[in-house]
Amino acid sequence: MSFVFVGSTTAQVTDEPSVERFGFQAGVNISNMNFNEGEPAPSVNIPSSWKTGFTFGFQVRIPLVDKLLLQPEYTFSEKSGSDKSLGIDYTIDYFSLPVLLSYELFPRFNIVAGPQLEILVSAGSTENGIHSNITHDVEERGIGILGGVEFTVINSFFLSARYLQGLNHVGIGQRSDVKEFKYQSVFITAGVRF
Repeated sequence: MSFVFVGSTTAQVTDEPSVERFGFQAGVNISNMNFNEGEPAPSVNIPSSWKTGFTFGFQVRIPLVDKLLLQPEYTFSEKSGSDKSLGIDYTIDYFSLPVLLSYELFPRFNIVAGPQLEILVSAGSTENGIHSNITHDVEERGIGILGGVEFTVINSFFLSARYLQGLNHVGIGQRSDVKEFKYQSVFITAGVRF
């Protein structure tokens, strides 16, 4: 902070950098539907099946204190997975609401962490080449904890890498025929702030 004296008046001049308040990001997510963490757990361990989807969204950055920002986001994510024990592939779309804290660890390098709420948009399954709409058979809400890093490459362009661990059991099925899983997802995105 510096001051410039002009006659008998004082004008305040700040040299603090401005914060880009809004941002847009898009990229890929790699997800695993971990059926081994369902309730009850399967009698035979189901192999992991990491599958690729996409994600895009909008973020708002609100300065709190020095180097710390509140960063709520509004994103759409397509997550895919597979139950290898049954040979069924799944694609599940969510509207996600991460509420993150972003801390500038080094210049141009931030760490982010916080909870993420997910609301189901649509869901489908594919078995033996036959696709089925299972939106009404899938748990409508999910919650997880998200953490990661963001690196500002140049000007307002940034890259981000994050990991999401689902906390609640997500059920697929109806009544007594329900199987559950927890999500694990890795997100890699690029974005711009303005």
